Amino acid sequence: MYPYLPNLSIIIPTLNNEKSLPFFLNLLKLQIYPKDKIEMIIIDGGSSDKTVTIAKKIKIKVLHNPYVLAEPAISLGLNNARGDLTMILAVDNYFKDPNAVKIIVRVFSDKAIYAAFPKHDNEDNYSFFSKYHNIFTDPFNHFVYGEAANARTFYRVYKTIKHNEIYDVYNYLSNPIKPMIAFAQGLTIRSSYRKNKKNYFDDCKPIVDLINKKKQIAYVHSVAIYHNTIKDLPHFIMKQQWATQNAIEKKNYGLIHRTDTFTFFQKIKIILWPIYAFSFILPLIRSFVGLIKDRQPIWLFHPIACWLSAYSSLVQILNYNLNKKSTPRQ
Repeated sequence: MYPYLPNLSIIIPTLNNEKSLPFFLNLLKLQIYPKDKIEMIIIDGGSSDKTVTIAKKIKIKVLHNPYVLAEPAISLGLNNARGDLTMILAVDNYFKDPNAVKIIVRVFSDKAIYAAFPKHDNEDNYSFFSKYHNIFTDPFNHFVYGEAANARTFYRVYKTIKHNEIYDVYNYLSNPIKPMIAFAQGLTIRSSYRKNKKNYFDDCKPIVDLINKKKQIAYVHSVAIYHNTIKDLPHFIMKQQWATQNAIEKKNYGLIHRTDTFTFFQKIKIILWPIYAFSFILPLIRSFVGLIKDRQPIWLFHPIACWLSAYSSLVQILNYNLNKKSTPRQ
């Protein structure tokens, strides 16, 4: 039997990634997969550095993203990809295993699998914030989604359809809470997929649409993807405040855009989040329960992460309201 080696398109959203792009591309070159079967497409949001120059120098196809953000870049890439499968890979995500791409692709030899995504993992030198995020996601979403926030604990929330040493498939309709799965961290999908235009700017809601259509999505637990998503405390605060600002302004992505997929209980948890986070004692109790249950030392960082997250959001809300009051009406 011939090995399953379909044509693969890799969509890479970029914006001023001059420093990280060479490292990212060098690691991709190490992947053990026929180079003539890989198409790389950079979707650039208007970089002012040498990102595009680097890409064109090694003859990678570059498309302009007029929307700047990574989420609509994914849609542009999907519309232009020529592979049988399309992988979405942000520049700050990378595989260390040279067989990673091949393993993910071969999951699709099962014709029932429509999409697949790898496990998030950490390097030893990552910050506490990145380690926490890769294992749980950010504190707010972890509170709202619970064990549906990260694939490591999906087996506790959803019925298992398939399980083997390579991947798991869950029945995500077996629980009213939908999982938090994003496109940008190595998700691979069949070429027939196109994003609904209403969800162009969101990274998670399109996955819920697939789930509602009963598409099988594999969690490839045998492949790790590394993402140093949050470098330090200022970076963490900046991301929390950016997300808060988007929610305040009711942007068509992020929390506000997804609330129609939430259960009644999840909507209540959104309201209760500040009380939970600022109490400190409740996250502390949760961290000890989680530590006993999961044996993950990063649980001890949970109360600090929750308090910092809520504090960052509160400051952003206060600043927004103060600026709004001080801005004269036209």
